[in-house]
Amino acid sequence: MSAARLPLRFLFLGCLLCSALAVAEPLPVGVMGDDNTFRRGFESALQESSGPWVLVSVDQAQALVAIGDAAFERALKTKLPVLGVYISRPLANRWQEAGCQCSAIWAGVSLDDQLAVIRTMMPLARKVGVVVSPNSAWREAELAVVPGSVTLKALPADTPAHLGDVLRDNLNELDAVLLPVDDQLLDAGAAKLVLLTSYRRRRPVFGPDLAFVNAGSVASAYASGADLVAATRQQLQHFAAAGRWLPSAFVHSPSLSVNEHVAGSFDLRYRDSYSLEQALGGKP
Repeated sequence: MSAARLPLRFLFLGCLLCSALAVAEPLPVGVMGDDNTFRRGFESALQESSGPWVLVSVDQAQALVAIGDAAFERALKTKLPVLGVYISRPLANRWQEAGCQCSAIWAGVSLDDQLAVIRTMMPLARKVGVVVSPNSAWREAELAVVPGSVTLKALPADTPAHLGDVLRDNLNELDAVLLPVDDQLLDAGAAKLVLLTSYRRRRPVFGPDLAFVNAGSVASAYASGADLVAATRQQLQHFAAAGRWLPSAFVHSPSLSVNEHVAGSFDLRYRDSYSLEQALGGKP
């Protein structure tokens, strides 16, 4: 090679090196959601997180974050990559089976996380009834493969009235009842029905979320706003780097709420906060 060509070769290699080291442009992300107060708080928390994305208006976005089922389905009509946040698991599964470029942070928390709360607060519990329906966060098949000393019995129900009958038929043989996140089955009227029916038989109810604990459920792991932001941040970081979403899942480390009055009435071990934190991966 002639000496005259060496500078040109080095200049070309230098340009390639500069391109390789250049910082990629941040991913333009739009946020959709029907609850404006929650959406604004969510956007603010996400904006404060350092990451390879920038929040933009929906019409300028290259990827969308959609909060809630309705926003998720609207976002999918744009044909952009979509991350659903707090999405009904059956709904997310239907869209993914249809081939959408989407993923979801499912509504609720994993069955394992809720059972960890029960095992810690009721170490002598041996049979727990788990409510399931076509729209619930857990599938009936999952109940048969849960390891440990607790036996899970499926309590299938389609309507609040049907759920009342199922509870009355099964409560006497159960140590506790566990509720899933299911907006179609567990409305305000159903919450009152479940809690009154169970407590008349002296059977504690766990789950499904913070609202139920405030209403009289003993305790629940739940996905807080901060938990959802953390899971969204992880998904966006992966998408910006790999061009695809992580698989759909519940939040990894949920929050915990205990109704101390109700727990005390059942003499449950709610004061052992360290054990509860360890049961949920060290998160209070």
